[in-house]
Amino acid sequence: MTWVKRFIPLLFLLAGYQILLTNLNTQRSLYLEKDYINLTLPSQFTGPMALEFKGLTSDILLFKFMTFVGSRTDKIATFGEEQWGHINTTLQTITDLDPYFWDAYLFAEMFLALQAGRIKDANHLLQKARKNIPNEWRVPFYIGFNHYYFQKDYKQAAAYFMEASKLPGAQSYLANLAARLTVFTNQHQVGIIFLEEMITETNDNKMKASLEKRLLTLKMMAFLNDKVTLYREKMHTMPKTLNELITAEIISELPQDPYGGEFILLQNGQIYTTSKLLQQ
Repeated sequence: MTWVKRFIPLLFLLAGYQILLTNLNTQRSLYLEKDYINLTLPSQFTGPMALEFKGLTSDILLFKFMTFVGSRTDKIATFGEEQWGHINTTLQTITDLDPYFWDAYLFAEMFLALQAGRIKDANHLLQKARKNIPNEWRVPFYIGFNHYYFQKDYKQAAAYFMEASKLPGAQSYLANLAARLTVFTNQHQVGIIFLEEMITETNDNKMKASLEKRLLTLKMMAFLNDKVTLYREKMHTMPKTLNELITAEIISELPQDPYGGEFILLQNGQIYTTSKLLQQ
């Protein structure tokens, strides 16, 4: 009986400890389930602690990122600024520890740009990839896509597409895409220089023929653009249509669009074509 009395307090202590431990584990699980991604420390702390195991640490952090996002695919639309901020920090840390980690840059485009609309954050990471993985054509392509699709900055988009098209493994359509974008920005001369360079470098006859047709079209548009400028200087006003260039005896006739369309003068003074640089 005395023996039982001595162990009763210990039994109560053990029972209480078990209850507290169970509650602690429950709360910990709920916390981790909610937002454990925010436990990632910035690289200025993680880097020194990782010592010579930076590559392994970046692998673990990427696995942590994939686990967090993968288990919440149906909740991504509800993520707020705080959660996206933690995700950005995690990807920044991963790529600081291992600047050649392509998967992290890919996830930056997939999630920060396409899911969260955080274009500045995505481009910041992609610029890091552009510096450390200079021969990966997808990097400037993604940056160009972000400028084109999200920011409507066609001039910057064209420049990045041009850069991407020159890298190993780049898709052949990038050269034409970049040249087409120069039309939207009135940067015909930029497109002309770019296409001339691409024609010199390509050995594919079909591709060369396609580029030469586009080059000829851009040269015609640049020619008309110069004549519109001449008209404005001569007449002190902008022409309303390209036919006024003929009336003013600045040109004798309008050039024919190689794609089968018709060159027109837009309200903003830019030369465009109804073919949109696509064969009619």
